[in-house]
Amino acid sequence: MVSTVGKSTLVLIALFSAGWAAFFLRNPTQEVQLDSIANAILSGTAFKRNPVSEAALSTAENRAICSPREIRAATIIRLRLYEMAVDSLDTRLANERLSSLRSSVKRALNCVPTDGLLWFIEYWSAINQGGQISDHLDELRMSYKLAPYEGWIALRSPYVLAIYDVLPSDLQESARKEFVSIVRTGLIRDAVRILRSAGWRNRDDLVAGLSAVRLDFRSQLERALRSEGLTVQIPGVETPEFRPWR
Repeated sequence: MVSTVGKSTLVLIALFSAGWAAFFLRNPTQEVQLDSIANAILSGTAFKRNPVSEAALSTAENRAICSPREIRAATIIRLRLYEMAVDSLDTRLANERLSSLRSSVKRALNCVPTDGLLWFIEYWSAINQGGQISDHLDELRMSYKLAPYEGWIALRSPYVLAIYDVLPSDLQESARKEFVSIVRTGLIRDAVRILRSAGWRNRDDLVAGLSAVRLDFRSQLERALRSEGLTVQIPGVETPEFRPWR
């Protein structure tokens, strides 16, 4: 039988736990806040202004013992901040933010060397800082090796396909497989966006690997392309005959 004192203690513990949970939900840790913002960025959310303070990013990047989720989020946020500066046509600010991004991703990779997205940001930011593509192909390879099928790959594909013709054969193959995986997972809008832009020049190479993809996804892709006035022969999908008199 639980004593009165014991019951009181249990009640206090329960109340304290509930209070702490409510406090946490109202005041999430910086790690949770940064991770939430980073996930919003990866999902395509646009920000009109800086979503987080420089102090918060700097703290995340310079902890004595790094937090993988926090420092990864800081790098993703710095990537968006750089893109915002580029969009604003502020060259000085863009250069400053690109330097900050370069420093951030290097610190993040020291903390999380197995993160494929960070390797892609390392590659991408190096090229944007004036690096030669041929000097940074290993970073791109690491990105594909460590993250072949993650949810953000639709962001990587257009950048890689834009330089498809100058890539070595192994990375061309990785780019083709990536496009197939985008269609296989039902990301039809992303596949259309990729094909009509960076992938259009090499569309035949990209769609050649779709024969193993579910027929309904192949058919959806063909219809979506046709609705935008684009005719692409998708393996196993019969293109309706054009009959203007109907």
